[in-house]
Amino acid sequence: MTTQPGILAAAGTATAEDLTAFTAARLRAVRLRAQVNPAADVPRWRDAGAQTILLQLLSPLPGQQATSPQDFVAAFAAEIADYVAQGVYHLEIHDEPNRADRGCGISWADGAAFGVWFSEVAALLRAQFGPLLRIGFPALAPPGPPRLEPPALIDEATFLDGCAEALDAADWAALHTYWTSAQEMCAYDGALRFLRRYLERFEAQQFWITEFANVAAADAAARGAQYAEFYTLLAQYDRIAGGCSFLLRATDPQYEPLGWLTGDGVPRQIVTQVARRPNMPSPLKLRLQWPTELRFYNQYFGENQTLYQQCCQMTGGHNGVDLRVRRDPPETSPIVAALSGSVTQVAYDQTGYGYHLRVTSYGPQDEEITLLYAHLSRIDVSMGTLVTAGDVLGMAGSTGFSTGPHLHLGMRIANVSLPALNHWLNPRPYLDPPAVPGLPREPYARTYVLLPPTADATWAVAAVQGSWERQRFTIGGSADDAGIGDLDFRRIVAVNPAAWGADLAEFFATHYPGTLYVPLNVTTPAALTEALEALPSLPETPPAQPPAPRGLPREPYERTYLLLSPSADATWAAAAVAATWNDKRLTVGGSADDAGIGALEVRRIIA
Repeated sequence: MTTQPGILAAAGTATAEDLTAFTAARLRAVRLRAQVNPAADVPRWRDAGAQTILLQLLSPLPGQQATSPQDFVAAFAAEIADYVAQGVYHLEIHDEPNRADRGCGISWADGAAFGVWFSEVAALLRAQFGPLLRIGFPALAPPGPPRLEPPALIDEATFLDGCAEALDAADWAALHTYWTSAQEMCAYDGALRFLRRYLERFEAQQFWITEFANVAAADAAARGAQYAEFYTLLAQYDRIAGGCSFLLRATDPQYEPLGWLTGDGVPRQIVTQVARRPNMPSPLKLRLQWPTELRFYNQYFGENQTLYQQCCQMTGGHNGVDLRVRRDPPETSPIVAALSGSVTQVAYDQTGYGYHLRVTSYGPQDEEITLLYAHLSRIDVSMGTLVTAGDVLGMAGSTGFSTGPHLHLGMRIANVSLPALNHWLNPRPYLDPPAVPGLPREPYARTYVLLPPTADATWAVAAVQGSWERQRFTIGGSADDAGIGDLDFRRIVAVNPAAWGADLAEFFATHYPGTLYVPLNVTTPAALTEALEALPSLPETPPAQPPAPRGLPREPYERTYLLLSPSADATWAAAAVAATWNDKRLTVGGSADDAGIGALEVRRIIA
């Protein structure tokens, strides 16, 4: 699961400045509020890069008068229908119900009563809007630094005890966490208390941090640096689906200082600081070989926060993954290299890692990656040894601070700083990488007519006229979209490649090896039509191919493919590109297989 960075949207219709900041900060989730943000904005947020949209149903009614589940659902039903029609299914039911102004003591007496109320709301929503809904349990008002909101009537721990069963049964659950300094953000009893209070208690539940913020009067640059670190920190925990900062923009003078933009839409340094956070390697491009004989986890990353706080002064829990080894005897159970590289440490630490070693490698973006292998009984390599994935490094054991035979595997990436974890990262996404999405159903030959950034709709229509009736080539304006796909034949007809301002041939050779690159220099749209009509057939033999899977995207992006039916002639295709090219530059084609390819999280097909 990829943890998605997100934010709470400003009230009202999204402004151009809101959407620009969202895209610039490389955010992927947005939290909207029913009766505050219009459903009509959903496509605009998706165009800005939102992959997940959370819809919060927050009403003042439960805090003003006894409000039944039926009354609550009825108040939002029309707006929910509008959002569901836009494909939004993640609903967050209410907010901080342990506060009096949110209904505690008025619409429910305590956590147990709220759990019953929530469960009835969820049942009513599913009955009315169907099984696709993903209904989220609301965050409770946490302890911690004082905020502008009223304090909780019932403290978080007591309220949680009463509603734990309802939280556990929800499709997902929300959390809030706040701090006043970088130290408090990383503190065991500060912003990270949710690890033991929620993740360790509810072992199967998925969580969203739907609000986090530094609520002190910090300057924007410091706040932005903390948020960048916090997004990276959240991404290390397997069951944190995403985190939404509070908040994008506010005009209320109480909340305006917390905004990423000023009240009138000017970006603060938060945006640029968050945009600079490090890119973690994609699990599709970095895969670790399982280093033990037995494929089983003894302990996951981030667990047992209290134990590691006491023994190792780490506030973020277990700083690696513990993998099972053969125990009878472990000294005959080999430990192998998970990634090729060079041995950069061989050591013994009686009270820590025991016999351990580190191997340094380089990732898909030339990032320096160091893997730690700990608690071995013996080490069979020495400093400077070059190892290949699968080579034996030594034998399993239980040396150092260990509760029994296992392998502790840790991971660091240069320039990724996480003080709460002593800068260790979770290797599990790379040990259990997701299946590659968008693999072709069967082999086929693909030709993509790539138009340059300067080409307007007239050029796109000319491309249709020159190729549609005879070949039905895919037509688009994205170099990445041209190169993707695990196929033997990926031909890219690059129209006027010099207009890209860079060496396009080198781009494809570097990022999409195995493609057949065909530059096509023409001076007019009419000449493009003629050149495409005269384009020769594909060769019988494909170019030399890299190892599968080929055509992995250089970086994540959202792909939209306008798929025309088999009966659509060139007139239809020309109409499609003429209507969409200048504003959207959608990829247009007539192949259902071509519409579905690409190892991307977001592949939208307009059929």
